[in-house]
Amino acid sequence: MPIEAFDFRIIKSGKHVEVYDYKTKKIVKGYTRRKRQRAKKKKNILETGTWDFDDIIKELDTQEKEQKAKQDSSVHRTQTNIRRITNANPQLNKFLTLTFAKPMTDLNEANKLFNTAIKRILRAKPEFEYIAVVEFQKDTDHYGRKKEHGGSVHYHLLCNIQTKLQRTRFEWERWFQMRYWKNGFVKIKDVNSITNMGAYFCKYLTKDMFDKRMFNKKKFFCSQTLNKPVEMTGVKARRFFNTFVKPTLPLFEKTFENKYSGLVDYSAYSLNEDIPVKCKHIGF
Repeated sequence: MPIEAFDFRIIKSGKHVEVYDYKTKKIVKGYTRRKRQRAKKKKNILETGTWDFDDIIKELDTQEKEQKAKQDSSVHRTQTNIRRITNANPQLNKFLTLTFAKPMTDLNEANKLFNTAIKRILRAKPEFEYIAVVEFQKDTDHYGRKKEHGGSVHYHLLCNIQTKLQRTRFEWERWFQMRYWKNGFVKIKDVNSITNMGAYFCKYLTKDMFDKRMFNKKKFFCSQTLNKPVEMTGVKARRFFNTFVKPTLPLFEKTFENKYSGLVDYSAYSLNEDIPVKCKHIGF
């Protein structure tokens, strides 16, 4: 991958466009950044025998802050990925919730049953596409009593499955449960009227679900056939912006700054139609 430096970037997810205008730094892509070493090595308390209580507290506090920063970054990154890939696939207009009839707190076992159900659907409906996020129910019951193993796993899906017109919603949910999801209950909702589907869907991925059971686990699943968000940088991005985006009023604007990107003007737009472009696709 060639090294590239740019100060203007666009990420297009269907009709939704995000613009990053880097004011003080150029972003360099195409090389692997080596892990930075700390200037001073940590003291090995056990080897030196130096038990300085203040040093221990400071080190633990630093580790806790670093862990929280990583968690916040992971939540934000995952929500952003979900929002973009959702907006790039407007054909996903049904909201499906799958729950377990019996307590299910083992995420690995739950994912196996979920994958089995997806395979059943794809055998009958090869055109089926979806994005699914994993969520845990509350750790307490209706009376406020703490559950022994925590809340059960359930799944929220955006998908393109079609319901039979001659069936009521309840009848369709019962039929789907018996045919495909044989582990519990099904709820379906039509979400055609929602304008920013990505923002709506990613709210189901919250900090509350990032407990120890989700450590090093996938936070969402999606079909490989879905459209991917498109990234444009430099001259191509500016040309696309000036031609298709600039005449449109932004839905949202903000300016932020960090040590990696410097000062950045960020804006979000919604085009009247999805403009096809041939650029680099962002994979997840």
